[in-house]
Amino acid sequence: MASTVDIALSIGNLEETISTNVIVASVAPPWQPLDSIVTSTSVELIEEGPGDIVNTIQSLDALIDILSDVKANRLGISPGFDTVESEAIWRTLDAFPEYQTLDSVNFIPAAIPLPCTEIALKYFLRIKNVWRERLDWAATKNEVCSCISKWQHRSTTNILQSLSNQIIEQLMVQEASECLRKQLNLVPIWSECYTPEKCPSPDEMSSLYLASNVHLLDNLEDYIYSYVECALKARHTIDISICYLFYVDPAARYILLDLIPFVAARGVKVRILFESMTVESQVLRGVFAMGGSFDYKLPKGSPPFLNAKKTTSNGASRLIREVLDVASSSPNIDCRFWFARDERCKYRIKNHTKCHVFDGGMNGRVIAGGSNVAPRPGNLDTDFIVEGGIVESYLRHFDNMWEAMRPYYGGVGDTETAEEKNEVGETPAFIFSKFNATELGGSSEEKKEVDETLPTDSVFSTEEINQRGGMSSKSLFLPSVPSSLGEDVILRCVLGGIKRAKESIFICMGHCNVPEVVAEALKKATERGVKVEILTNSLYSCDLRCGQRDLFKSLQRMLQIAPMVELYVTELKEGSNEGPPFLHSKYVVVDSEWVAVGSWNMWTRSAFYEMEAEIFVFSSALATELQKKFDRERNEFTVQVKTAKECEKYLPQGCSICAQFGPFFLE
Repeated sequence: MASTVDIALSIGNLEETISTNVIVASVAPPWQPLDSIVTSTSVELIEEGPGDIVNTIQSLDALIDILSDVKANRLGISPGFDTVESEAIWRTLDAFPEYQTLDSVNFIPAAIPLPCTEIALKYFLRIKNVWRERLDWAATKNEVCSCISKWQHRSTTNILQSLSNQIIEQLMVQEASECLRKQLNLVPIWSECYTPEKCPSPDEMSSLYLASNVHLLDNLEDYIYSYVECALKARHTIDISICYLFYVDPAARYILLDLIPFVAARGVKVRILFESMTVESQVLRGVFAMGGSFDYKLPKGSPPFLNAKKTTSNGASRLIREVLDVASSSPNIDCRFWFARDERCKYRIKNHTKCHVFDGGMNGRVIAGGSNVAPRPGNLDTDFIVEGGIVESYLRHFDNMWEAMRPYYGGVGDTETAEEKNEVGETPAFIFSKFNATELGGSSEEKKEVDETLPTDSVFSTEEINQRGGMSSKSLFLPSVPSSLGEDVILRCVLGGIKRAKESIFICMGHCNVPEVVAEALKKATERGVKVEILTNSLYSCDLRCGQRDLFKSLQRMLQIAPMVELYVTELKEGSNEGPPFLHSKYVVVDSEWVAVGSWNMWTRSAFYEMEAEIFVFSSALATELQKKFDRERNEFTVQVKTAKECEKYLPQGCSICAQFGPFFLE
């Protein structure tokens, strides 16, 4: 399949119009040399001693030499993770006025958003420097930051690969962090925005909650079976928002390369929205990738595990390329990349939203939570299926994100009429802002009256819902729209939930740094007799070191402010060298009847850098299930940290990997 288009590129200082045939095939566009290099190059990762690390560094040097020899250094769709100084042409978004986007990212069919080789070279050189730090430590055993010397205590962990992942993650967030540190008095100004009177309780917002049905997906097997079942029952549409996509994840490969093409061939329209920053990071990490296996029970009528097992020796950008190839060969599959930066400070905004909307509308359903395409093996995550009026809220937000990434051609090549374009609807965040400015619940027109029962033609019958453990509830969906202004409607709602607590608060967060406004709210809760327990990771389990110093600095501060909070962190079992699983769940349970659950992590990055999606649920049944999960994982994998002083055991001393985010927890 081929078509002729005028490709308007603005990359660095380079502005030119190219008329070319865009061939949809598994080859890299000639103006993106990085794609060709990383898909044809691999770095051998062996770490058994200093000699092996030397060999691995030499293997990386070979890749660095190739990148250094490329003459067209400035070509590439993306400016990389550094956009503040970008001279490309950016456009402000209508649905998200806080952001700007770069049209070239979604203008060019079947092109993966990659930076130029010059930028990639800088990233790989940073990785090499960290590997040298690891080599120095391995040879001398001198004291260094635990991010360099210690890691997850798992026999399957490849330390050099983990170090490379951490460096790329730090590079992604570095510019946002630096921009925030330049803002004078940011911390007190931001904290003042979240005082109790500015954070309405769930009861005050109850008029915005809709009748729904929620079913927890507590393990990978249940998730896969339920996901395939929902896809097979989809009649019209499937809309997918993905943050991270791992080439080595067989479940993700099956869903994207076997299941989605199968349902699309039956006439279901599929839209897939990728987060471009993580796509870039995964392409870079792909030169270090390793494989996995797939063995799960699937519903009757499922497509076989076929295309997903056709792997190559090198991952790199291959999975993205394979998905784009599938989309190009099907009129029912369309892909776009989320690419946005803060309108005021110009750093990139990461879309951490994870949702899968099947037949969006009153008769649809959503699978969402902490996972991306699917939970990763070895992680303890929390996902759910939700049905009812809340599905329309998910769809509205997805539509807004999707339309925001529509390339603006300036009248060239955009043949769609206004009637053919989806109208941009009000986001729940916008409704929430109006709620703050007016009476509770807004005007009568803004309130959607819904029947207390689910639609009769719901995807699952009442009998099926009961068998699956579905829980009738009232739910509210809210996405966050982070920016340099620091507004986080999810944090505001969680603080409102803490404010209304009378008996108990249970908080499980995969990634977090407890903002001081939360610590103060927890202090008030414990002083009025509320039992508060927090469950989180430590260096023994967390797959991301970037936030570990902020995490334990914030926990120290929290225990100083609210010493009656019971804090539990992951720990090695006595006599074991195998670490606990990664607690990737993100939920809050208040008074055994109100729940906040979704993709949102309780850290300042969610207010300034990472877009999130959360549901708030009135359901004693759901709350009970999550409390059981909390108790089980707390008892099996964690120890209690009773004093601020005890946090020192888990606190990294500081290095380039664990550089702190913004000015929030600096000494």
